[in-house]
Amino acid sequence: MSNRRVAPNRSAHPAYDELRVATRELRRQLAHALSIEYDWRYHDGPEWAARYWRAFGDLAVDLAESAAAPRYQRVLARSEWPSLSRAEADDVRTIFRGLVTVAHPAVDPAAADDARASLWPRILRAYRSGDRSALVAAWSETRALVRGPGLPDDVVALRVEHDRLRAAAEAADRRLAEMSRIFPFNVRGKLDDADWVRRQRLALSQVQAFTQAPAGGKAGHKRVS
Repeated sequence: MSNRRVAPNRSAHPAYDELRVATRELRRQLAHALSIEYDWRYHDGPEWAARYWRAFGDLAVDLAESAAAPRYQRVLARSEWPSLSRAEADDVRTIFRGLVTVAHPAVDPAAADDARASLWPRILRAYRSGDRSALVAAWSETRALVRGPGLPDDVVALRVEHDRLRAAAEAADRRLAEMSRIFPFNVRGKLDDADWVRRQRLALSQVQAFTQAPAGGKAGHKRVS
């Protein structure tokens, strides 16, 4: 009698292979959306905000909202990774996106139960600071812990994981859509358009002139005859 173990419901179920492919694709989609979200929050967002205030801060109606305000000075200071070249910054993003795929607990739930649970906070700190060497070290540690795709062999459990990933990916997409409608994420791409910047500066100048009180007294209303 053979002692060979057969994975439950795997080879016998005709939908298993198709479901496995779909589940792995959902993991890829979730990791991609999470990578964009982290990039927006920690790097692109501060850079877009800093570029906006460099272009328009002198036209702010309220000084507290101008580029002279301390909080926007902090934003300006975070607008670049001064120790990294453009190529190195792109490399940091590439390494981080790979780490999201194999170490983020929302992408692979097993990462919350093994040594990767302590690695993820370190990975995130390294990414926020643009520390390429720390990310490379984390990559080596993480890859040593990953033995495979980590998907269930049981078709029922695989369906549960598929549905969890789909919900998580949809939630991440909604967050990105919401972020794209608010500052500074809603100005991405526009700051490279010189004509858009010119029009915005003109509009802000008009608002600034309209809201300033006339010299020598309070703003009043002219009677229209």
